[in-house]
Amino acid sequence: MENQKNKCSSNKHDNINANFFCRECKIYMCNKCEKLHFELFQNHHIISLDKDKKELFSGFCKEKNHFEKLEYFCKNHNQLCCTSCICRIEFNGKGQHSNCDVCLIEDIKEDKKNKMKENIKCLEDLSKILEESINEEKKIYEKINENKEKLKQIIKDIYNQIKKIIIKRKDEILLKVEKQFNILFIKNNNMIKEIERLSNRIKIALQRCEIIEQNWDNNKYKLNLLVNNCIILENNIKDINIIKRNLQNSNNSIINMDIKNTFGKNKIYKFNRIIKSFGNIYYNNIFEDSLIIKKNKKYIDNIISWLDCKVILKTKILYRKTKDGDSYDIFHKLCDNQNNTLTLIKSTEGFIIGGYTPLTWDNTTYNWKYKDDETFLFSLINNRIFRKKHKSKGSIYCGKDAGPWFPYIGFRNSGKKNMSQGEFLYKIDDKDICFHNFNKIIPNKGKDRFFDVEEVEVFTLLLD
Repeated sequence: MENQKNKCSSNKHDNINANFFCRECKIYMCNKCEKLHFELFQNHHIISLDKDKKELFSGFCKEKNHFEKLEYFCKNHNQLCCTSCICRIEFNGKGQHSNCDVCLIEDIKEDKKNKMKENIKCLEDLSKILEESINEEKKIYEKINENKEKLKQIIKDIYNQIKKIIIKRKDEILLKVEKQFNILFIKNNNMIKEIERLSNRIKIALQRCEIIEQNWDNNKYKLNLLVNNCIILENNIKDINIIKRNLQNSNNSIINMDIKNTFGKNKIYKFNRIIKSFGNIYYNNIFEDSLIIKKNKKYIDNIISWLDCKVILKTKILYRKTKDGDSYDIFHKLCDNQNNTLTLIKSTEGFIIGGYTPLTWDNTTYNWKYKDDETFLFSLINNRIFRKKHKSKGSIYCGKDAGPWFPYIGFRNSGKKNMSQGEFLYKIDDKDICFHNFNKIIPNKGKDRFFDVEEVEVFTLLLD
């Protein structure tokens, strides 16, 4: 009997949930009916129904519309039954166990008694195991919490140090700017004085010119005096031009101060990338299945930093050449329609290269997939990443005639129908180049080449 499904048996209260059950009358009662029933039938056995718990064992069948005592045992379902349960005619909820192996409760009494001893021992053992597990889980929880707080404190300490360094550097630059502009201010002030003196010298020079011009033909003035004044005038002009040039050079140096180069967008972008890549957090079990990376922390840190601070929650290996075979068909069977895949290629020469793409591989497109700027190539040995030049450039090539093929490195059907040899295309027109500096991904001596492959692995990444 499930309390929430049972309503009071009274016609007047049939919309009210029952809180009691009478074993003798086999009726459900609400609170009002139970009080009246108790006054009339004080010797009846009333069972209180708890809405938050299962009904207490009453000795009667729990099936709906069954009001008989539980006198039988179904061996098939390990369940007590009443006569309605084992009825040969299945009708209106009766006969659920008509085809089961059923016996009287007395027949299984000793068997259940013996089994109970085993079950008690089993429960005691399980209880001890559960208690130990609970204690162990509590210790793990405490350790996790302790490590969390330690990690948070370490992060705070490190970023406080970075903050102090940045503030110190800011103060140094501000002081330097102050000093440099103080020097420029003094120079500028001196230049103003020079300009004022220059203005006076020009006035004096003009006065001399007027005197010389007026008295050139006057015999009262000696010729050598006039010529000497002309020479003084010429020297004044020369000195004035020198001062003028110095002023112009000084002003140009002030105007053309390289503020843009000091605080340009490119430098801020690079600094931002460094900060983003600092302090990457990842789960210890990522790439644990890789035979190429082999839990190399440097390689993992590089991959995480190249993903621009996306957190790798989980990695799952989809394909391994030495385990699954090197055919293109196997690659597509295991890797198609999986997004966020990372391909690792290890050559017999020892270099490890690969590519990441959020796009999905397939064997039906027979064309390039575009329209993303997150696909990139990389070299783990050289710690280098090769990003896309433009969103409209090709990212990956899909088709039955290729394995993982990036522009322009990987595996395609160019004489090789499997992944025993990788191919690298060096000689490409500038207009077709999809990745910056891609030609430096492997040793190539400036030409196209094939390279023997030791291992290929493809992972799918669960990113946050």
